[in-house]
Amino acid sequence: MWQEHCVHICHHLENRKDGIITMRTRSIHKAALTDAVTPLEEAGKEIAYQAAVEGIVLLENDGCLPLKPGKIALYGAGVKMTIKGGTGSGEVNERHAVSILEGMEDAGFKITTMNWIDDYDQSFQEGERAYAEEFRKKLSPKNLSDFMNLMSSPYRYPYGRAVLQEDVEKSETDTCIYVISRQAGEGADRKLSENEYGLAEIERVNLTFCAEQYEHMIVVINVGGQFDLNFLHEIPSINAVIFMGQLGTMGGQAVADIVCGKHTPSGKLTDTWAKHYRDYPASDDYSYLNGNLDEEYYREGIYVGYRYFDTFHVAPRYPFGYGLSYTEFEMHLAGMRLERTTVEISVDVKNKGEVYSGKEVVQIYVSCPDGELKKEAQRLTSFAKTKNLKPGEEERIVLQFDLRDLTSYREKDTATVLEPGEYVVRIGNSSRNTRVCGILKLETEMITEKHSHICKAPLRVTELEWQEEKELLHATGDCRQNWGRTCEIIIDDVEKIQSFQIEPGIIPEVDHEYGPVEIYSSEETDRILESLTLRDMAELVVGGGMSGHRFFEAPGAAGVTTGNLTAKGIPNVVMADGPAGLRLHKISSVSITGKVKGIEPNISFMKYLPEPVKKVMLGNPDSKNLLYQFTTAFPVGISLASSWNLQLAEEVGNAVGKEMEAYGVTYWLAPGMNIHRNPLCGRNFEYFSEDPLLTGEFAAAITKGVQKNRGCYVTLKHYCCNNQEDNRNKTNANVNERALREIYLKGFEIAVKESHPGAVMSSYNKVNGKYVNNSYRLLTQVLRNEWGFDGFVMTDWFATGRKYGDPAHAIASGNDLIMPGSSGTVDDIVKAVSKGIILEEDVKRSAANVLKGIISSRIYQGYLRKQRESGV
Repeated sequence: MWQEHCVHICHHLENRKDGIITMRTRSIHKAALTDAVTPLEEAGKEIAYQAAVEGIVLLENDGCLPLKPGKIALYGAGVKMTIKGGTGSGEVNERHAVSILEGMEDAGFKITTMNWIDDYDQSFQEGERAYAEEFRKKLSPKNLSDFMNLMSSPYRYPYGRAVLQEDVEKSETDTCIYVISRQAGEGADRKLSENEYGLAEIERVNLTFCAEQYEHMIVVINVGGQFDLNFLHEIPSINAVIFMGQLGTMGGQAVADIVCGKHTPSGKLTDTWAKHYRDYPASDDYSYLNGNLDEEYYREGIYVGYRYFDTFHVAPRYPFGYGLSYTEFEMHLAGMRLERTTVEISVDVKNKGEVYSGKEVVQIYVSCPDGELKKEAQRLTSFAKTKNLKPGEEERIVLQFDLRDLTSYREKDTATVLEPGEYVVRIGNSSRNTRVCGILKLETEMITEKHSHICKAPLRVTELEWQEEKELLHATGDCRQNWGRTCEIIIDDVEKIQSFQIEPGIIPEVDHEYGPVEIYSSEETDRILESLTLRDMAELVVGGGMSGHRFFEAPGAAGVTTGNLTAKGIPNVVMADGPAGLRLHKISSVSITGKVKGIEPNISFMKYLPEPVKKVMLGNPDSKNLLYQFTTAFPVGISLASSWNLQLAEEVGNAVGKEMEAYGVTYWLAPGMNIHRNPLCGRNFEYFSEDPLLTGEFAAAITKGVQKNRGCYVTLKHYCCNNQEDNRNKTNANVNERALREIYLKGFEIAVKESHPGAVMSSYNKVNGKYVNNSYRLLTQVLRNEWGFDGFVMTDWFATGRKYGDPAHAIASGNDLIMPGSSGTVDDIVKAVSKGIILEEDVKRSAANVLKGIISSRIYQGYLRKQRESGV
């Protein structure tokens, strides 16, 4: 059916009888010929809505929420211009995104502050015109090579005018919602000095005034990460705070339905929110703040996020895993057992409220004993979300983790170890609301893995050290502080907490073997590879560039494999950006020559280009031959993970996979899974969490969902330590091996082992002095030798070249595909082989990995069918 559909498109365009145009497109595609809403689009919106509802986190509520629909005052930048996602490659071009204004109206609220909102519209448009003018000035011919930097400075939303007494009087209500919005994205970190992490003065004035004037004052945080909430102490009459995050196409409706009580909030924070930015470890050294963008020192070591706050006794504003509800829950330990290396904990969760249904998240933490290796106070080891529990309803949740999840990495002998002592297990609903439920005892050290050194730092990074006892989480104590808990954890008899003895040697030691990976072999790949010259194989391991011949095209896709080998039986496949959905042209035109161009800019910053430039880049909206690809904007990574619902994440992945299948995308450049090392990282919205377990499990769930669809694959990114955006192409992450393995690689390891992704993307940056795409230790020894990854690795776009990693060395190191590719890169690889710098076998190994993915794609099957039908 696939090929029939593609042929139908080309045939249709060639035989139009409107007298305007007769032509054939240059390449096959699967775009629709009508803009009608499809069942696939409706299904995507429904899943996006469910994910948005569960990703909303209620931070504060004194009983003000939920509200009955009626008159309401809305103020703030995000009311009508609600931000659905960050900027850059993570943007999605959906048909329509529901704003908070629209969502509230649909929920039955009457908005009585339209004068303020209309004035904001005007200031937004005026600011956008001024921004466009300044943008075009920067786009002089001599700066064209710095094009990407323009993307890193998106239009910053205005804050809006002062709220006046007249506005309050005309609103005729005692209830106000104020929406604070901030935009961030690819290429730049959030700036403290520009109010990107905190309030502008006019917002502070407006919040103070509104809190005085309205009996009920609700603040919505429409930001893709943590935000400074110090104003809550300065304005105590704020009644409720909602962390909306950035929720994609259905965000406004989801917020409205939470506000009016149609759904009970069930989201939990995936990061620790500090009282002050300076409370984060190494805060003043991050990115641009110390004046050195070339060298970044990971001085906090393993103490990232709650691992730091809990160990160093720093009280957060909101702890990791925190989120309020409209109802109350209680958890009872139903049982705990140790079966060989698996710890199983059964927890009964009851909704003890009388009015609202709701969902709760059970979280398991373990405190590992300090030995030779100092440990964090606790680490998350398992979590699960309940079903929607009616008042009085109870559900038993069974959680598991493996003893291997409690190991630490010892650098001196490159060993992963379980040190002797007591491992204290806790259940709770946030990192600061737990009770001890059991103790695991180990008498003698157990080595579980033996490794080789990876990316050893030339000079050891001096890390934070903790010498005192863990007073907050002492071995027999509990971590229970008042963060507005809505869940009581009950252990029936604390004096009889069950202890389990870990059997010595129960985990067999794994001694990793290192060396070149065998070239992938199958009957089909072998047949094709035997027909290829060295230059052909070099073509195959270099992307198809930004233009050129293509067998297949998904208009607006980020990249393709080469189209120059179609005659040798290798069609190109397509990669589309993510991770909040597929970034494609939603409407494209087909010219008289068959060239396909998007009607609208594919990335938002491009709409500010000069009109003559846009005229060349964009298609004709009045064309009689238009193509349509309406995809779904899902909640961004941090908001999706705030659901703590892995089943829902898998459903989102499956929905993306169905859209990939519909439009012919083989590789989705997602999920993004770098650690939230610091709240100012510009791409934190794309990533999941400060915690590697939560990160890895969500990436694995999404991967499983996408890859349920035959011939559709994910691309885990950005491997690894892409934890800042300023100077991302050149910055060097100086990180000790233990922190690298336990924090920054752990999520990738979980996702690779649990879900077998089709591809991984190597990051722009260096790690300990070497570009990741040139790191044999990271790309071959860790990814393939240790973890068993069997997909292919691609570079990030333009990550190799004269100023960056060497493309030939990238291939030899285990990077299989250079993106986006050029003929010059092909020449470089061929020359490197001829000079003996790399081996032809290296190129063949990478070519086989790329070919494996192409052959398993739906595009390849369509290509074969076309060949058979044409008699080739």
